[in-house]
Amino acid sequence: MRYDYFHYTQLDRKFYEEHLKYRIPHEFIDSHTHINLPEHIADVPRERIEDDWALQSGMHMTAEDAEYYYNTLFPDQKWSITAFPFPIREAHLEENNDYVSRCADKGKIEYGLMCIKPEYSAEYIERELTEKNFSGVKPYPDMVSGKKGADIGIFQFMPHSHLALAEKLRMPVVMHLPRTGRMPDDNNIRELKEIRRKYPELKMVIAHFGRCFTPYFFEQAIQKMGEDIHGFYFDTAAVLNPEVHRLALQILSPKRILFGTDEPIFLWHGRRRWTKTTYINLAREDFMWNKNHHESKETEAGYTFYVYEQINNMLNEMENARLSKQETEDIFRNNAREVFGKKSDGSRI
Repeated sequence: MRYDYFHYTQLDRKFYEEHLKYRIPHEFIDSHTHINLPEHIADVPRERIEDDWALQSGMHMTAEDAEYYYNTLFPDQKWSITAFPFPIREAHLEENNDYVSRCADKGKIEYGLMCIKPEYSAEYIERELTEKNFSGVKPYPDMVSGKKGADIGIFQFMPHSHLALAEKLRMPVVMHLPRTGRMPDDNNIRELKEIRRKYPELKMVIAHFGRCFTPYFFEQAIQKMGEDIHGFYFDTAAVLNPEVHRLALQILSPKRILFGTDEPIFLWHGRRRWTKTTYINLAREDFMWNKNHHESKETEAGYTFYVYEQINNMLNEMENARLSKQETEDIFRNNAREVFGKKSDGSRI
């Protein structure tokens, strides 16, 4: 069941040809996507959806849907995805996890991550991770709070027993940070430093650059984390702001950044503008969150896909930073293989 608002236009083709086709590496891995079947999210309450612009924008995508979307968006690239369920409390996560694992078995996705709940026993998680085709785990604050940016601790939705297990099994963790203060919240900083100290061999990818969608937050996170920031990986999912990408490339090694989009949330035409501390989504399509459009119909007619804008901004900043071809390929593909991949004998890299 594909979204009917996904339309590829001549304007999109022109933008792709002029700005992306010859600049994106020929092969890439999108390291942050969600796949599911409609029945996996059938019981998510309407009020939950109405309270979250991201869920309104896109919350279902089968592996076959992903193939259609990515073939349409990137007709000249060889693409693959790292995928996990939509981590919503009311979703049928066990069934969705099974679906992700089966898709990995069939080669429909490159890597599949298991979404975990804090109440899962370590024994259950270990059995699932070792008996099924998973390449990591995806905890999420919603499993405790049901509210985006809730004031809860990391260890409330990923307890120490789960962190220790992930380190033991060499399973990477994709971490969506909690709290309205985002990554630089003092409690987040303290807990991330504790994770580095207690689980030094754990590979952790901090999603969305720590939810630092403006440089205001990322500058603070960099300052507060100090040298510990280099012990984490970061993905680019949903981050459009070029200044955030610029900061990341100035501070982080290109070996620590993974390309990600957060599809299917961004299959619409649009862009963002920013204040000091937040973003404003601009979209051509009509959503509940977009009833009062911020710009004229004439301006919106010139929008291309949000994900095209994101990638173009990333590539611009990579070129400004004079990244080599190898470093660009690392961000778009090789780092994902380093984090999520296995050796030829099946052991973790």
